[in-house]
Amino acid sequence: MPRHYAQSPLPGEEAHLRREPTTQGAAATVAAQLAEDADASTSDAGSEPQAPLIAELVLLVLKLAFVLGFVAMVFLFLFGLFQAPDQSMSPALKEGDLIVYYRLQKDYSAGDLIVVNDEGKKEVRRVIAVAGDKVEFSEDGLVLNGYRQAEDGIYTQTLPFSAGITYPVTVGEGQVFVMGDNRPESKDSRIYGLVDIDTGTEGEVMTVVRRRNF
Repeated sequence: MPRHYAQSPLPGEEAHLRREPTTQGAAATVAAQLAEDADASTSDAGSEPQAPLIAELVLLVLKLAFVLGFVAMVFLFLFGLFQAPDQSMSPALKEGDLIVYYRLQKDYSAGDLIVVNDEGKKEVRRVIAVAGDKVEFSEDGLVLNGYRQAEDGIYTQTLPFSAGITYPVTVGEGQVFVMGDNRPESKDSRIYGLVDIDTGTEGEVMTVVRRRNF
């Protein structure tokens, strides 16, 4: 009868068999680590766009604040605006018209529209006479430096007020004589006298936005 002999592994084969389970475990560990890294990368990729978006929104808000602050500064120091309070400058201006004036322009000439500060109340008046001019009135109206004035755009009679200043009056340096275009309804230099340019005027009218009646 034939005999069967048990075969023992060779020394090299035995070592290979002992190392095989260890190699498989290491491969599983590496695969798990790679999976975790992939999940972390996906999570980071989803959150990355939020940070730049927030930064852009903050930058936009800062830009808007800067623009608004600049506009406010310009209007505060260079320009001013207010509404015509009455009909004293009609027909050139009407009550409710929006007046825009330039604060830094105070080198006035006859005929300019300027903003006068009358006891804290802003009013628009027309410059009639400047430094060196002599103002008086006759039965025919305004007399400037001895000459009767024919004024364009004035549709009412120009006469002094009985309760006003006395004439003739000569305009001094740094002063102007002003009147409203609606002469019978205007409180102006005929009442309160010459106006000091530095302390009594706000600037020259630049533009007028008409009020619409609906």
